[in-house]
Amino acid sequence: EAEYDELLNTVGPFSRDELIVGLVQIAQVLLLIIRPFAISPFFQTQFGENLVNDSTLACAPALLLFFLPSQVRPGQSLLTWPSVHEKFDFGLLLLIGGSLAINSGFTQSGLNIAMGDCFAQLVPHLSNLGLNFVIILCVTVSVQIFSGIGVAAALLPVISSAALQALVNPLLLLLPATIASSFAFLLPTAAPSNVVVLAKSQDLSRPIRFRDFFWNGLPLTLGVMVVGALLTDVMGALVFDSHSPFPQWACSASAASCVFLEAPGVVQGRHVDAQACIVDLGSTDTTMCRLWNGTMLDMTLFQRVY
Repeated sequence: EAEYDELLNTVGPFSRDELIVGLVQIAQVLLLIIRPFAISPFFQTQFGENLVNDSTLACAPALLLFFLPSQVRPGQSLLTWPSVHEKFDFGLLLLIGGSLAINSGFTQSGLNIAMGDCFAQLVPHLSNLGLNFVIILCVTVSVQIFSGIGVAAALLPVISSAALQALVNPLLLLLPATIASSFAFLLPTAAPSNVVVLAKSQDLSRPIRFRDFFWNGLPLTLGVMVVGALLTDVMGALVFDSHSPFPQWACSASAASCVFLEAPGVVQGRHVDAQACIVDLGSTDTTMCRLWNGTMLDMTLFQRVY
């Protein structure tokens, strides 16, 4: 009871201001939930582009607080600009925004496609373990600059396409890339949580610097890269059979450029009765397709597997 009285004296009784802020927060969550089917379809351009998205619903309640009157502070709004200017870390906002802008450039510049093509070219020349390590190295370095979520969203579809072109099991490339997108230990820009830690450390007697992040995160990053390459190679083969030839389900997902033919042979050291074959959509001869070892086949001579 004494603790309750002390807390009540410190923060005061529950006010109408707090009730309104809570209701606005609840309304924001509900709007975010129903937005895809109850809001966005009614606010679109003539070309089908949404005018209301999650960002709109994230900003609108905050702006509303600037207009709702306060009972605790008569004549003022619930949220005032002086309090925002005093307590909000704009450096944190600029750092997160800069990371998102760089991530957009990662996609717009075509760097993600270039990396995917590079991985496809490395497949015939590296062992599975070596390929895992190269993918983890490239993705980990990208994560430090472009953030993990951005790299995963931009790079994983391209890596899947690279696996199709190289006719290797997509899981062989996607597993290490997905794991590496979580290795955000080196720079503050690698993850929003790192940015928050960097910003909040400014209140300490000795703020955290970029070099502190780098030198403390470097041993951890190098360690998880090695362990991650080993685990994805071993566990991928045991759990997902990622070392197997290009699977039929992956070929069916890319039916426009991939056919599964009853063409017996040895694929990546395994004898198979049927295998995937890639069709060059840019070629005038659409009856020919390419096997994983580069052999060209006439599709009309083989039975397709559906």
